[in-house]
Amino acid sequence: MKNYMVTHTFKSQEMKDKFNETIGGMSREDIIKGSTGDKAKCQLTFMTPKESMKMFCYWKAENTDAVNDQLGAMNDFFEPHQFQEVEGEVFDYNS
Repeated sequence: MKNYMVTHTFKSQEMKDKFNETIGGMSREDIIKGSTGDKAKCQLTFMTPKESMKMFCYWKAENTDAVNDQLGAMNDFFEPHQFQEVEGEVFDYNS
């Protein structure tokens, strides 16, 4: 699988609020299940302050289409995602 840093930009503040409401009503297990599949797996998610319309995620995926497919209906909250493939080596500052 390839490594991607993905910028997810909300379509509007209303869509960001609806996304947060949707996620807030889900269990941790359901969130993980919805972002994990055979072809794409979200590794980390970084939310931004309320006024920011962006969210950043680190994905391992076969390709960018696999991320879009994995997100399914969640794509409706966002503008088209911006993908940046990154190298596979990760330096863990915590070890």
